[in-house]
Amino acid sequence: MYSVMLVDDEEEVRIAIEKKINWGELGFQVVGTAENGEDALEKAIVLQPDVVMTDINMPFMDGLTFSKQLKSQFPATKIVIFSGYDEFEYAKEAIELSAEEYILKPINALELQEIFARIKTRLDDEFDKRRNMETLEKYYNESIPFFREQFLIGLIEGHIEPDRIQDIHAQYGQGIEGKFYCVGFVKLSFDEEVSIDTKRLMSISLNQLAKERLACHANYYCVNYLGNVIVLGCLNSEEEYDTFVLELDRICKLSKKLLQTNTTAGIGQLVGELKDLFSSFKSAKEAISYRMILEDNQAISIKDVEPDEEYINLFENDNVNQMLKQIKIGTDQELKIAIHEFFSKLPKNKVALYQLKLSILEAYFEVIKLAGKYELVGENNQSDDRDILEILNQLESFEQIEKWFEHKCFLVKEEVNKNRLDTTGLMIEKAKEYIEEHFSDSNLSVEVLCNYLNVTPNYFSAVFKKNTGSTFVSFLTEVRLKKAVVLLENTDEKAYIIAGLIGYDEPNYFSYVFKKAYGISPSKYRQQREK
Repeated sequence: MYSVMLVDDEEEVRIAIEKKINWGELGFQVVGTAENGEDALEKAIVLQPDVVMTDINMPFMDGLTFSKQLKSQFPATKIVIFSGYDEFEYAKEAIELSAEEYILKPINALELQEIFARIKTRLDDEFDKRRNMETLEKYYNESIPFFREQFLIGLIEGHIEPDRIQDIHAQYGQGIEGKFYCVGFVKLSFDEEVSIDTKRLMSISLNQLAKERLACHANYYCVNYLGNVIVLGCLNSEEEYDTFVLELDRICKLSKKLLQTNTTAGIGQLVGELKDLFSSFKSAKEAISYRMILEDNQAISIKDVEPDEEYINLFENDNVNQMLKQIKIGTDQELKIAIHEFFSKLPKNKVALYQLKLSILEAYFEVIKLAGKYELVGENNQSDDRDILEILNQLESFEQIEKWFEHKCFLVKEEVNKNRLDTTGLMIEKAKEYIEEHFSDSNLSVEVLCNYLNVTPNYFSAVFKKNTGSTFVSFLTEVRLKKAVVLLENTDEKAYIIAGLIGYDEPNYFSYVFKKAYGISPSKYRQQREK
């Protein structure tokens, strides 16, 4: 079933269209309706319909403006435009928007059925094309030239000697230039029953999807990497980093829609030289691991989820890295398992006792470095009066040492979780305070707020919704309307003056929003209060 959203300011028209044809027989289902473009755009972001059928003439945001904004965010969505105005300019503009169809009111049931039959054929063809093995293989073979791909993979894996990078870059890296670089790591999450062949084809499809979506950025490069996709951003300024994150976030959402598989992107730190791409890649993989405590189908920037720092832990022991990972984002049980695996492997190595203790100390210091990275102030960050080696010498068994180590790790884990909650809570409070102080600014937007908070919009939106249960727009609207009520009850100002005082440049839109929230217009609200 493909999804359809109907947009018209007349409720009877929306109901009539929905009842005109048997949507199910055609392979469609109506998933939502909206009464104007602004309302439709907000719903489309959540519903992500395959097809949108919209009227042109609507209040607040007309159908063409809505269609332009929808296409910019969801280029794969099919648009059907209908109107009672038989004018060439409307049809011309609809064609420029890549609308699938342009039809006139009154809408004929047979005509509508024929239109959606054609649209279904196109949607089926697009879906089959992405699933077609031969086509996918062709896309893959015609992608980034082999040597450039190997060059980029060598860079992110840290396998190219620094003194050789310049020579190889001159031969195979034409166009890979920038003042700053960062790595995006885009990962598909598969169910256990998915076959290897399907995984391979889906990863190829994801790579092609990313290349098509990022084609407008000549300085972005996509590489298929072990069933995932690496995106290299060559940036001219630090400010371009947020755009890079936003583009990868859109790819995640589009991939979820087209490939029907959860897709998450991790974005690593900015680096100034190609030789440091390995560090950006490591931090990108670190960022993507936070999908366990956030959500799938979004881009996660390392600067949003971990404290700013120049040092990135590159400790080579996989078991130690696993413990550090579970301290940061794992459950208590997962951390216990990781610690036990680390200790269970140590006695198998035929080394002296002092060497075992040195290995444990090395792992312990990695945990302490993690605590320092988060600037923790809890019990775990207080130095013990005794020398650590003395503590280890006094413990009588390997099991006691493991218990001591586990205790230290859990103290750090507790502080890391508390630090993260405190940081998130502080960000939400700062956001609320900023909205309370700037609600009267008609230009206030989530982008403006995120520039103030120094976080990316997609990360802020996810955290804000999770912590408040409300979107930024809904919260701002609630604040503005509460202020409007106070002004209506305590002043004699006209409604259009109040609209400007609370951040609405358009008085009619203020009245619309107020009536939608309270069921009556601002003027009637005041009249009722005065009775």
